[in-house]
Amino acid sequence: MSSFLRLVQNEQTKIYTRLRTTVMLAILVLAVILTGILMKYVIETGMNHVLQFMAFLLTLNFTALTAIFTVIVAGDIVASEFTWGTIKLLLIRPASRGKILLAKYVSVVLFMLTFLLVTLIVSYFTGLILFGVSGTVSPDAGLSTIMKAYGLEFVSLLMSATLSFMISAVFRSSSLAIGLSIFLMFTSSAIVAVLAQLKYSWVKYLLFANTNLAPYVNGGKPVMPGMTLGFSVSVLVAYWIVFYVVSWLLFTKRDVAGS
Repeated sequence: MSSFLRLVQNEQTKIYTRLRTTVMLAILVLAVILTGILMKYVIETGMNHVLQFMAFLLTLNFTALTAIFTVIVAGDIVASEFTWGTIKLLLIRPASRGKILLAKYVSVVLFMLTFLLVTLIVSYFTGLILFGVSGTVSPDAGLSTIMKAYGLEFVSLLMSATLSFMISAVFRSSSLAIGLSIFLMFTSSAIVAVLAQLKYSWVKYLLFANTNLAPYVNGGKPVMPGMTLGFSVSVLVAYWIVFYVVSWLLFTKRDVAGS
């Protein structure tokens, strides 16, 4: 276990010592603060409570920033080892390939959790400073509702990150993994909606038809009639297993002599 934790620590060091991670973090923090200033001094929103501001950020799909940044890290974390030729140095360690791959995946998840937590904390303190706690809050903007929304976003982000991670491991191409994953993130909803309107029953088995679990929790309608929370969770688990198994098979069995 201690060797695995060292592997994870090493991967975390690789992530957070890169300039791009600092830039990502700065963009995330500044975006939240500037949005708060805009809502306070430019646009008359009538906000008078920190929770209203936090709920408003969720309606703006602010977690999409974390999704993009996580996909970038996930799509690069394996492929970059082949691009820079460091894969051979990595594999001469006593740790197995499977353990190395798992350490990389865990590091991606930790990165995602960290950025979600940063979004939550910065939005809270920005809202607290700018809007205070003197106003009333509707049930839709309650703390439990906000935390539930973050939990649902975590599921969606996890699947996007795992998909990008798999593409990175399979094709050894950061640009392909990042580009394709971001493309699917921003177009999948429209594609699924069109296919659902055309009454294709197989749509419900698509990954992105099941990543949004909010309708089951908040009383909305799923993509297709008859879909349930249990069904969507089962589909997501199946996709997750396939994505990780494919990543594991290609990473552990592929010859890297020519890399």
